[in-house]
Amino acid sequence: MMRPWRFVLSGYYGCGNAGDEAVLAGIKAGFQRLAGERVQLFVLSQNPQATAALHGLDAVHRMQLAPVKQALLQSDMLLCGGGSLLQDVTSLRSLLYYLLVMALAQRLRKPVMFFAQGLGPLRRALSRRLVRAAAERAAYITVRDEESAQLLRQIGVRNASIEVTADPAFCLSPDASAEPLLREWASLKRPLIGVALRAWGAAGEQSARPYLQLLSALEAVCEAQPILIPMQQPQDVAFARALVHQSGFARPTPLLDQATAPHQLLSAIAHTQVTIAMRLHALIFAVRAAVPPFALRYDQKIESQMRLFGLEQNIAHWHDFDPYEVAEKVKELLAQQAIYQEKLSTVSQAMEERALRNMEIALKVIGAC
Repeated sequence: MMRPWRFVLSGYYGCGNAGDEAVLAGIKAGFQRLAGERVQLFVLSQNPQATAALHGLDAVHRMQLAPVKQALLQSDMLLCGGGSLLQDVTSLRSLLYYLLVMALAQRLRKPVMFFAQGLGPLRRALSRRLVRAAAERAAYITVRDEESAQLLRQIGVRNASIEVTADPAFCLSPDASAEPLLREWASLKRPLIGVALRAWGAAGEQSARPYLQLLSALEAVCEAQPILIPMQQPQDVAFARALVHQSGFARPTPLLDQATAPHQLLSAIAHTQVTIAMRLHALIFAVRAAVPPFALRYDQKIESQMRLFGLEQNIAHWHDFDPYEVAEKVKELLAQQAIYQEKLSTVSQAMEERALRNMEIALKVIGAC
């Protein structure tokens, strides 16, 4: 019996972010679809026990050198991604970590693939120089949007293997896992509007006011029931609970804080009629489920993905959006729901095929197909 092909996955895994866990679940699903049990995945995780429990995958702590080195030695290839790993906005330290893991793999003579990356911003000259050097040594590069490919070219990367694919989360499909959590609101005679927010910018009551106004406007203008869907544990849950506490509405806004697994969140969003989101993967889940999305943009990656979906008209900036204008736009989306469902079903299928391309390339690079 031939041994399995072994890949090590380096990303923001085991940190409570539903988007990154959706990426990991999508990678697993994609490899299983293409190669079944012939592929074995090892995850570099911040919480190996949580990763093993959630995904059923072997994991080692990503900050412990000896286990990381051992996992790489036993592997055929390092997949760096997916997600927004190579950027220096959150910190230079994070960028250096992912580059050092790639350098260690190459020192051990293991091929490295940039895997469905969303690159940038790279604000420092040092960051651009280091990413360029790593990209030139990569066996293959896939990115999830054209802007990431353009950034690589702008910083001088000449690696001919750059290919625009799609986020691996498109390999997931909605199921019934969230139905028990939504049962209380599913019988309402009003549309369900998913709302996935995050605390961003200045903290405090002042920053919460437009979001509270948005929740109120959705009820008044759309005659809809907004449901808060946190995508990051524990930050988004805490922010959502603070909004519920401050709202003072006669009927509290539902908070879906029991849904934590990617399939549950995808299932929950699939049961909404429109989803408003700051979180990228809430928007991706909406497209995957053919639910019209509206984005509150806080980062370029939001605009890049919405443009990729052909939905750039459904964007407002998080900092100065008008809650009632957004509610009016959501009302239009509700009226055009059938049209959007047909369009988004086509987009979702195309994104799924492009997402599978990431796994096809990885298998090809190690000679598995």
